[in-house]
Amino acid sequence: MKPRTKVLAFFGIVILGVVILMLLVKTKPKPARSDAGPAQPVVEVTRLTAGTVQVLIDATGTVQPARDVQITSEVGGRVESVAGDFIPGGRVKAGDPLIELEPERFELAVAQARANLARVRSDLSLEEGRVQVAKREWGLFDQADSDGALAQREPQLAAARANVQSAEAQLRDAQLNLERSAITAPFDGVVQSESVEAGQVIGSGQQLGRLLGADVFHVLASVPVGRLQWLQLPGDDGTPGAQAEIRQPNTSGTREGRVIRVLGELDPEGRMALLLIEVPDPLSGATPLLVGAFVDVKLVGRELRDTIAVPRAALVESNAVWRVRDDKTLEQASLTITWRGNDAVYVRNGSGGLHDGDQILTTRIPLAVEGMHVRIAGEDASPQQTPSGEPGGP
Repeated sequence: MKPRTKVLAFFGIVILGVVILMLLVKTKPKPARSDAGPAQPVVEVTRLTAGTVQVLIDATGTVQPARDVQITSEVGGRVESVAGDFIPGGRVKAGDPLIELEPERFELAVAQARANLARVRSDLSLEEGRVQVAKREWGLFDQADSDGALAQREPQLAAARANVQSAEAQLRDAQLNLERSAITAPFDGVVQSESVEAGQVIGSGQQLGRLLGADVFHVLASVPVGRLQWLQLPGDDGTPGAQAEIRQPNTSGTREGRVIRVLGELDPEGRMALLLIEVPDPLSGATPLLVGAFVDVKLVGRELRDTIAVPRAALVESNAVWRVRDDKTLEQASLTITWRGNDAVYVRNGSGGLHDGDQILTTRIPLAVEGMHVRIAGEDASPQQTPSGEPGGP
């Protein structure tokens, strides 16, 4: 084939392709005209309900004993016996004997004090007899130039009576030492530590163990100062403090407590208010409350009446929501938040234009604007109509 023929064939193919393309474009079917307007996003909403809301305040705390004493001996001596329950973790009742010293030395001291008391009482009786004789003699002599009190042996009688009082005190002291030779539990408690064995010689004031009260423990909880206004605090008139729910991590179940005191100082680390919570019967149950444990505390605060809970998922910039009007258009409402919870914020009914029964948007629409039409998920879409009332057409 000649070169000129090739060129003509090429241009012929190109022209034919252009013609076919133009025919395809010209004969393309036109889409039907629709007056449906812009697309309406499908959204999720929640209906608001006004009611009474209980304020709950989360806090953390540390378990402390309400009563904590060092067991010491008021007298010295040799240990005769130690109670079997006087070991770390042992439970004892008030009045239970814990440690007994050998009583013989104390019994001898009591016997000696009694003998001394009998002697000085005898001396007092003799002196009282002498006084009677002296008084009779005093009446027989000239009394003008004599010291009557001395002549009638009044000083000697006073000294004898003083000796009797001293001997009675010595006897009482010996009896107390005998009683103190048996060391008993001052209250129901659990033994935290002990450091004594039978046969050991101990001295007066020596520490022998540590006992914690078992009927009540305390929880020292830290709470932001601004949240104290939402709690009922104990009053001088006997008003009880707020209830508290105590949960020990990694354990099942909770314990009930009550705020009994607000400490008069702030936590030096977090600058938070310190509350003392009383927890009764802390060692009962399958898992006892342990001294020194860190616990989660939920404090029951005041009630908010006629209040609406707004889910946090519905918030826009932390203090506004999109309200869905009856005509399915959006309206932004700014909130005056009364209380912020973990999952919701709470506003008064009517605050910011929100009322009981309103619907608010929970779906995130990045470009939402006032007046935007939306379609609520689960509701049937109504057919769109032209201004003349006829279905849309070209």
